[in-house]
Formats: sequence, structure tokens, C-alpha cells
Amino acid sequence: MILNSFNTKFSKTLVNFLLKFFCYNLNSKIKHIRTRMSVIDENKLFKIVEAIFKAHGFDAQEKDGWVVPTGTLPAIKAFWYPEATDTVGQLTIEIFVNEKTSIIESFAGYGEKKFESALENFISNALPLYLSAFWGYDAPSIAIDTWELNGEQYLAFIGDYGVINPKVDFSIPEDYLEIIYDAIEAEVLGDDYHWFNLFYANFDAQNRHAEALKENETWEPGSKAIASLDWLKVYDYYSVRQSIILKKI
Repeated sequence: MILNSFNTKFSKTLVNFLLKFFCYNLNSKIKHIRTRMSVIDENKLFKIVEAIFKAHGFDAQEKDGWVVPTGTLPAIKAFWYPEATDTVGQLTIEIFVNEKTSIIESFAGYGEKKFESALENFISNALPLYLSAFWGYDAPSIAIDTWELNGEQYLAFIGDYGVINPKVDFSIPEDYLEIIYDAIEAEVLGDDYHWFNLFYANFDAQNRHAEALKENETWEPGSKAIASLDWLKVYDYYSVRQSIILKKI
């Protein structure tokens, strides 16, 4: 499924609600429009993450600066870097699953509203997968399958495909999941959780880029697997981002 329309609309609605709720003073709206989002402090980030989970039905609580959606682990928190580069802001999300496992992922924000952009990027592209894999939320865009890998069984939480600038004839290669499965099966696994971030970009008809991460580290076999697929070749830019989380049964 490419860019689930419900998730896209929902993420924009949720972002707009959060920003209006936390970043506007209704009694002096004009003043705050000029300065909104100029300061995103730790407390504001906590409140936004807490509100996201409450909007999904969780009785989120605070513990040592972390948002704890169910009262027990996993816990989640956010960090905002407004000037990660000269033109890009970075929203970093950390999920503390247990003493052995922490997931850290960053989301870029562009333009005049860098924080809004980064927040929407997170909500659209990662939040449904996290909710499903770590908090048992029924996210309609997430496929759940049972994978047998090296004699062990895992629940595979398969994230939706986030496509930027899709073309008219574009589709995900039919053997995408088969190829990615084979690459994952060749890995040494065994932990309770494993996660993979996959990315492909077509810059023009000749220049393309494939990138894969396993547990936040460069994963060359995954990059080669992505590059081997029969992607649509066009002269315009498009990109595809997708993630998979494995949970040992």
C-alpha cells in the first residue's frame, strides 16, 4: 500500500491540532504566529508526545522525563534540533524498549515550519509501526506476519511504504518483500527485537541510491537487496521509505 491516504490525512489533522493547542496563544494570535515554534523546549516536546498517545486512546503517564503510554515499558521521548544543518531541523525519537533495546530514529523538517514538517514526517512514516509493534495498537496500515528465521519465529510488523513524489506508473516491485526477507534471513538474529529501515531514491534515469539500516547501523546486504530490485526508472526524483520491526515470539 502506498502512502495510506487515511494515515496521511490523520497525521496532518493531528499535527495541526497539536500545534494549535501547544503553540498558539489565542488571546494574542498575531504575535504568536510570528514566533510560533521558535522555541521547542523539553516540556513542550513531552506534552506533544503525550498528546499523540492520548489521541490514540492511551492513558500516557510521565516517568523521569519519559512518556509511558501504558504505565510500563516501552517508554518514549523526543528531542528537537532546530539547526541540525543550515536548512534542516531534526526531530529525534527514542523508544526505550528494555534494558537491552533502545530504538532511535530521526526525522527531518524542512522550510519555514521545520518542526511541523518533522513532526508530520514522524507521525506519517513511523508512528503507526511503533504503535503496532510496541504498544499493540491496531494500525490499519501495518501488516503483521509470522516469519521463521533461522529456526526461530518472529512477528514481523511491516510498515507502510512512504513514497515522495510518486509517478503515474509507479508501483513497489512485486518481489520487494521476498528479497528483503531473504536478506534478513541471512543475518544473525536471536534478540527479542530487530528493526530495519529501508530507503530507495531515484534521482534521474541513471542516478539512484539504496540505503538500509539494521538496528540503526549501516546494513550493506540490505542496501544491495534494495538496489537489486526492478525499480521504475524515470528522469524525475522520487523516493520510497519503509521499515520492518521483528518481535520474537
